[in-house]
Amino acid sequence: MIPEYVCDLDPATKTKLKVVLIKNVKNVEEIRSKVISGAWRCCVVKPSLVVSPLQLAAAANRAALSRLHGNMVTRTVYGEILYNLSLTKNISQSLAKFGIEKEQDLLVCFLITSEEDFSADIVEQIDGDISPMSELTSLTNIKDVKSVYKLNNLKDDVDLLDVIVSRMATKTFVSH
Repeated sequence: MIPEYVCDLDPATKTKLKVVLIKNVKNVEEIRSKVISGAWRCCVVKPSLVVSPLQLAAAANRAALSRLHGNMVTRTVYGEILYNLSLTKNISQSLAKFGIEKEQDLLVCFLITSEEDFSADIVEQIDGDISPMSELTSLTNIKDVKSVYKLNNLKDDVDLLDVIVSRMATKTFVSH
């Protein structure tokens, strides 16, 4: 059994988010190539910029709803997840900031339905250590997270996740 994070998205989408944390990945270039070419139906996120799986769930939920309503900004629902994680409205910057580069630790995100779940086939092709989601916090770089979400002046007693999700949700109508 793969340790993973799974959550239901908006009921109208009939979709779930499944996230797998994989550390010490040895075939990053192969993964990057397959994700970018669209051969794999998933997105890969840098864990250093994620404070909680809820952050991914918020981005994935918005992506699934955008797909359902036909108003995606990017070409794929997986690109849409990366776009929704970012504060910028620039698609290229969003994909570059949150997507796979050369990092050895990865969060692999799948949107699954009762008819479609490619996650096991893809995960078995990744040469790395599948890790429990509880280890995500050890990979998060708070300084980088605060910089990306423009939170450098945030007081320590404020819940970082709440502020991040709020900023992601208001991206379309507020300039941060």
